[in-house]
Amino acid sequence: MKKPIILVLLFLLISTLSGCRGRVSRPGAQRELVGIFPGVVKTTTPNLVGGRRGGTFIRADIRDYDTFNIVTTRSQSLYGVLKLVFEGLLRAHPVNGNIEGCIAKDYSVVNNGTSLVLNLNENVFFSDGTPCTADDVVFTFEEIYLNPDVDTKKTDLLKIRDRAVGLEKIGRHTIRFDLPVPYRPFLYTLAHLEILPKHIVEPIISAGGIEAFNSEWGNMRNGIDSVTGTGPYYIKEYAKGEYIRLARNPYYTLREGGEYFEGMPYLDEIIELLDIDNDTVLLKFQIGEIDFYDVKDIDISSGDFETLMSNKAEGNYRIYSAGQTLKSNHFLVFNQNHDAIANEKLLLFQSAIFRRAVSSLIDRNLIRDSVYRGYSYIEGSPERNGSPFYTPVTPLEYDPQKARESFSRLGLFDRNEDGFLDLTSGKPFTFSILTNEDNPFRIKMGNIITESMREAGINVHFSSAGYDSIVTKLLDTFEWDAVIIGFEGSIEPNDESWIWESKGPLHIWAPYGQRPQTQWEKRIDELFALGRTAWDYSTAKGYYEEYQHIVARELPIIPITVPAELYGFRKGFGNIVPSPVTYNSVGLMPYIFRTDHE
Repeated sequence: MKKPIILVLLFLLISTLSGCRGRVSRPGAQRELVGIFPGVVKTTTPNLVGGRRGGTFIRADIRDYDTFNIVTTRSQSLYGVLKLVFEGLLRAHPVNGNIEGCIAKDYSVVNNGTSLVLNLNENVFFSDGTPCTADDVVFTFEEIYLNPDVDTKKTDLLKIRDRAVGLEKIGRHTIRFDLPVPYRPFLYTLAHLEILPKHIVEPIISAGGIEAFNSEWGNMRNGIDSVTGTGPYYIKEYAKGEYIRLARNPYYTLREGGEYFEGMPYLDEIIELLDIDNDTVLLKFQIGEIDFYDVKDIDISSGDFETLMSNKAEGNYRIYSAGQTLKSNHFLVFNQNHDAIANEKLLLFQSAIFRRAVSSLIDRNLIRDSVYRGYSYIEGSPERNGSPFYTPVTPLEYDPQKARESFSRLGLFDRNEDGFLDLTSGKPFTFSILTNEDNPFRIKMGNIITESMREAGINVHFSSAGYDSIVTKLLDTFEWDAVIIGFEGSIEPNDESWIWESKGPLHIWAPYGQRPQTQWEKRIDELFALGRTAWDYSTAKGYYEEYQHIVARELPIIPITVPAELYGFRKGFGNIVPSPVTYNSVGLMPYIFRTDHE
């Protein structure tokens, strides 16, 4: 059996534990209503509006940084900050996730779907006043993203079927990308590959080679003047261990091709406080020293979130729901590996009837209310509701009687009257459920699910282990029966193809297969191939809708719950329309304005 060379790197997808120009509206107080969680609000409309300039917004992070190189950084939080400084050719709309213009105002698909022509906005400037043209785009891709010596994983995004994407300058503001095959997710790729200033970066590489770019450009030892992008803000000041001060890019102008408003960005400054532990960040938010708080799992499990909720009026803030998180979810999966599981048990694990029966023994309402204190979603779709491709699917209801009937259909009976079901051979039917020991939510879920299954006659043993140990079992030794774990979501389904396609390295119920084991897995393979080659959005959405329904029916991964993405915002700001589309709501920042600013 083929095993990957870099198992742990591949497994990083699984959660660590942890258009049109809009009409400018007159700014005013935004109406809000109570969301699906008590005391948590959602805006009455997802529409952004035009605002007015002025004021400061203060955020906080728990780390400091030694580089502002957006290409080489491994820090998700720093990358979020730098997305306010740098832009891609396209972008995902910060609320609905739809692809729209950014540096490029439009795109067209040509050559039978194998080429993409982009026309750039002609009024895009770097924050030092230098125009951004096709020369900057070609330089960024050819010298940086397509250079194997650049210290980044982003080079992998430009390989389709192991062949590199090509590009050509057609004119001063026109670029053509040539793809090995039609590939719609390339649009999302272009939203995550930021354009760099050729006039600054090229001399650095000419003088010191690509290693100078890897280690020197953006390095704090050399100052911040060279960290120049086309985004709505630029880095005005950096004080090590204290703060990053972002100021409005004086050359930022209204863009065509997306939802932009005159006068954006509205805030004069965004201050990111650094090197503060999470407890202090939470306290600073409650007492009014910062304007934003990203609610974390630890806040829910520790009870701090209840304190945060009870202090809303005194602290002059609101808590918002942004929908289902794109961070970790929670699910139960059974091992269907032929080489690892005994035949009788394997036949059960491979049976959709058995998996559906187990799903009927998961009391998701109880888990949501007692484990997540109510702040999670009961969801049957493998996609998250922030994705434009999401299709709502209701999971099976908690029904122990229905589960027992299904077990009987499978020949599972208590033959020796010890209270537990036996296999058709007469042997005891028993298996173990494993989860990572440093995730208190999964420990609680495991205990609830185990108790329910034992009450239904299934002799289940629940235990926990270190995360690295579980990774090894899942993708190397295959010594496991069932696992409660999770994976990160995305607004682009193809990002998770290596989980759902039968040849995918994270097809964890039966990894490293050379061909699909079942007809439904074969159909999912076909749907992903069709979905990523269909440039038309509605056509692609139809393919992904079918895949979601297949997964909900066959349950190779049995959903448990999806945590809510919760944010705190200080009152006195407009355009607070949180969405999980962008990390830490950073995509909203160019739209946010002060409603109390004179």
